Amino acid sequence: MLLRCRIPLPDFAVDLDASFDARVTSIFGPSGSGKTTILDAIAGLIDVTEGEIEIDGRILFSSTRGINLSPQQRFIGYVPQEAALFPHLSVQQNVLFGSKRASGITARARIETDHVLAVLEIANLLDRPITKLSGGEAQRVALARAVLSRPQLLLLDEPLAALDIALREKILPYLSRVRDEFSIPVIYVTHNLSEVLAVADWILMIHKGRLLAQGVPKDVLGSPDTIAQLAEEQLENVFAVMIINADRVAGRTRVQLESGQELFVPYVAQAAGQPLQVRISPGDILISTERPEGISAGNIIPGFIRRIGRSDGQAMVVVDAGAEFYVRLTASAVDKLELIEDHPVFLIMKTHSFRIL
Repeated sequence: MLLRCRIPLPDFAVDLDASFDARVTSIFGPSGSGKTTILDAIAGLIDVTEGEIEIDGRILFSSTRGINLSPQQRFIGYVPQEAALFPHLSVQQNVLFGSKRASGITARARIETDHVLAVLEIANLLDRPITKLSGGEAQRVALARAVLSRPQLLLLDEPLAALDIALREKILPYLSRVRDEFSIPVIYVTHNLSEVLAVADWILMIHKGRLLAQGVPKDVLGSPDTIAQLAEEQLENVFAVMIINADRVAGRTRVQLESGQELFVPYVAQAAGQPLQVRISPGDILISTERPEGISAGNIIPGFIRRIGRSDGQAMVVVDAGAEFYVRLTASAVDKLELIEDHPVFLIMKTHSFRIL
């Protein structure tokens, strides 16, 4: 896909020049960076000052050639943040509305209704009114409606933003199934790093309409200099762990990383041997160059520094401590502690700074 466009906005201009070919491309950036504006431009919902938008050799917009296809002519499926389902229709009627809008493109014509219903597990919801759906169910119905329109491209605008963390974890596998089951390229807008890593093959990282970096997500997001530019809410340390034991009286659970490193996290009423996912913000982790004594934090873990990135007075330190931990510090703190790569350090984390997913 070729995506070159300039769109003036009140506070800045979206000025993007990117070319990519992936199953799922994530447009990733903080709130207010122009992500939805880019989707609207691709869909033909807003005016583009200049540029070209091309999908699989088909030109949707070209300022130099005078081409500007209408939204109906672009054959694009769009799922906004709010599912935007028709409240006066049932689930079945909403889903079939997508089928009626099918573009008829041969490569997509083999997508069958029953297959889509099975992949998204919504066959049991068909007779239900839209007003009786949960947030996660509504998003799956919206996805089904969009897929059944047999689009050339599927646009997803923060489809999980309105859901709580538990629901996000349940819906993410469905997005992966859509990616794997149907030969429809997807552009996925999000400001959440874990969503990018879960579903995307390629990433466009933007800030205030400007492309900061693009490439394979692990490569782009593995750069501390890139990571240091992320807003606090965009980056989380997420780990798969196994429960060793749960102590209700102490209010904590002892868990183990895949490496064998043990951690204390808040109490959960689950048996030993059960898997969990836990997360902690990079800003909730402290670094010490010596093992601290006489402190209340439940987790003091030795490790060594892998990488350090800096941006605008902030630093992101990547520490190997049985797993890679991202730690956000000020640049002055890095200098004061004389932190360098391969330097041994200790991570300090309060038990209740961890969140259970």
